[in-house]
Amino acid sequence: MSLSTRSAARLAILVAVAITLQIAEGQIPRPVPWLRLGLANAVTLLLLVRAGLRPALAVTAVRIVLSGLLLGTFGGPAFWLSASGGIAAALVMFLALKAAPPLSLLGVSVAGSAAHVVAQLGTISFLLGLGSASVVLAPLLLATAVPLGLVTGALVLAVHRRIAPW
Repeated sequence: MSLSTRSAARLAILVAVAITLQIAEGQIPRPVPWLRLGLANAVTLLLLVRAGLRPALAVTAVRIVLSGLLLGTFGGPAFWLSASGGIAAALVMFLALKAAPPLSLLGVSVAGSAAHVVAQLGTISFLLGLGSASVVLAPLLLATAVPLGLVTGALVLAVHRRIAPW
């Protein structure tokens, strides 16, 4: 599939926005180290709604790699946590958008947030050899996924309503 110049430029801009959001979010003080809004996943959800799975996965993958290189985390644990969470969130949000009956963008975002948490728990268990010990953290982390997913979903809903169709 060949991309038009306009489509390629749009995807490049969205990669830059997603990287900026991911890096900026890391600078926001958090009450606990692992708690993040997941604003870069808002770009993924917007792309899923507007352009489909392939562009959303492409932008997500490029964002993860370039952010890892820019932040110096490429190949390290933080990189693999970002990769597993971002890809899992994209895939689950895609499936949630296709669900019957369809979920709202808020519901899709919460599903993506939960998938992000579960994938990261699995990754950290694997990387640290914890086995099922990280399951103890699951209820707390999944409880934070709901409000954080709602915030991200509300942001996407607001942007989606205000920008012109592609």
